[in-house]
Amino acid sequence: MSKKKKQEDKSQPKKKQQAFRIDKRKILAALGGILGLTFIVYWQSTSNGFVNLDDDRYITNNPLILHVDPKLFFSKLQWMGNYHPLVLWVYSIIYSVAELTPSAYHRVELCFHLLNTSLVLFVILELTSLFEIAVVVSMLFGISPMHVESVAWISELKDLMYTAGFLGSVYMYIRYVRSDFKRKFFIWSIIFFFLSVLSKGMGVSLPIVLLLIDYYLGRKITRSVVAEKIPFFVLSLIFGIVAIKAQQELGAVQDLAVYSFPQRIVFACYAFITYIWKCIVPVHLSAYYGYPVKTGNTIDKIYYLYLPAVIALLTIVFLSVKRTRKLFFGIGFYSVTVALVLQLLPVGGCIIADRYSYIPSIGIFMLVAWLLFEIYQKSSAMKITAITLFAIMTVAYSYMTFERTKVWKDGLALWGDAIEKGTLSAIAYNNHGVLLKLDGKLNEAMADYKNALKLNPRNEDSWSNIGLIYWQLGLPFTKKADSLFSIAYKTAINQSDFDKTEPNSVAAMAKFYNPEHKDRFIETTLQNAFKCFHEGIKCKDSVELYFANATANLDTAIAISPDFATAYENRGSVRSTMGDQQGAIADYTKAIQLDPNFSDPLYNRGLVYYKLGRKNEACADLNSAAQLGHQTARRALNDLCK
Repeated sequence: MSKKKKQEDKSQPKKKQQAFRIDKRKILAALGGILGLTFIVYWQSTSNGFVNLDDDRYITNNPLILHVDPKLFFSKLQWMGNYHPLVLWVYSIIYSVAELTPSAYHRVELCFHLLNTSLVLFVILELTSLFEIAVVVSMLFGISPMHVESVAWISELKDLMYTAGFLGSVYMYIRYVRSDFKRKFFIWSIIFFFLSVLSKGMGVSLPIVLLLIDYYLGRKITRSVVAEKIPFFVLSLIFGIVAIKAQQELGAVQDLAVYSFPQRIVFACYAFITYIWKCIVPVHLSAYYGYPVKTGNTIDKIYYLYLPAVIALLTIVFLSVKRTRKLFFGIGFYSVTVALVLQLLPVGGCIIADRYSYIPSIGIFMLVAWLLFEIYQKSSAMKITAITLFAIMTVAYSYMTFERTKVWKDGLALWGDAIEKGTLSAIAYNNHGVLLKLDGKLNEAMADYKNALKLNPRNEDSWSNIGLIYWQLGLPFTKKADSLFSIAYKTAINQSDFDKTEPNSVAAMAKFYNPEHKDRFIETTLQNAFKCFHEGIKCKDSVELYFANATANLDTAIAISPDFATAYENRGSVRSTMGDQQGAIADYTKAIQLDPNFSDPLYNRGLVYYKLGRKNEACADLNSAAQLGHQTARRALNDLCK
């Protein structure tokens, strides 16, 4: 390629950089105001706790964060369906300082959001050289209610971290173009991009965004300009493959046969339009949005209207290219960054999620800012109109965000809000029921689980949890029966004449059989033992009823999902309580095989081994569970294995 041609491909945009001609004090003052308001509306989120939406797997029961270990970058392909070693490394640092104090994690997340809000200001300022546009976009980004999920949910640190790397890379790339292609900015752009994809695979859309920036800045999209992005495309390809494999390893990528291709197109169009209007009018927000399907996987006809709506919008965008680059860039930025979560390849169980709008919303807020700026420039009267509209949005967003952070206070508030919003989601009802069960509200929890099964009869979690409730309902009767038999056993031992012993006591001898009394027991008329058990019989009937229901529900959960480790663990507990220790060991072992990082079955199998007198195996299991962060196992290890 000739030198002249190369110079043409890398020609400096006609529009010279003006960002740093703006008084830096003015920029810093605006940034201070934006960050101050953002801090205020989000501060109460730092007092929130953990929620039962992945926080247990990412934080409270995650053995990978117990030690700050660089091996995280190489030893684990996926955790919870994502390859994000940098995020796990940050979690481990927080854990080393604050262990399981929720506020520490929330404060780190808020700091990252403030960093991202700052980066948005500087990126837009560098890109457009317009102070007003940068301020509006940064403000709306910082206080948007759609971003509460990303900021107030501890498990979403990955969104915040990949965004920081993403925006850092974009900023350095713009500096690269603006500075007559100084290589140092290009290298920094690659480094920040690498950090982004180490945090979350969603960052792989960056190379296309860089081409959009070239277009907006007036660069000709020639072969050499595309080739310039090869390092970015290579990283995108590598980490894109890793991300897909990580999702498949977890099982988060759903079977494509569940929904037809036309249905998935409808879902994608629905999500595409919904994210846009929710970014602008953020109402009816929820932690979970189920697929809009009815019985037999049919879709309401109204959802098919989203396809022509998308076609109409994109037609308007392409027709606008001759007049302005703004609309194409804004919708283009939004489209490229949201494309991976439009459920053309179904991932997870929800059709949309507030967190998926975190970066894409920048494109929408740019369009809002440009619209307000156009109004602002028309006349003095319209200037007041633009300022008023922006003020209304700022006040409304601030209030809604402040209120929305309360919803993420804990799991009960979160899932209660989702159910109250009319979210027809089995997951919402199931997760709400889990917390009610922990509070001892078993009947209310059972109602939630049954509602979940009405919405999704194949929800294995709810089947398993119903089984667990039946098991818990049976435990008091087991304890009562054991108490009665224990008293009778002591009475039988003290009797001088076993033939005159009450049948209840004889039955107790059978239950608490002791070789010391073998001969005398054999001589006893065992027929009396089966005549009556008085209260013990009643307890036994109740035990069998509840445990039979527990086993049946857990069997159903396993039949629906043969790889469901929790169901095996729960069934093992039922079998252990019923006296089937070998069956319990088999179930616990299966759960461990399915999920080697699941500490509960290791702990429970250790207790069963100890009960059977297999102390070495018991201590090995308790030690393994303790190594995975199981606190009760650690105490049991100290008590039983000294």
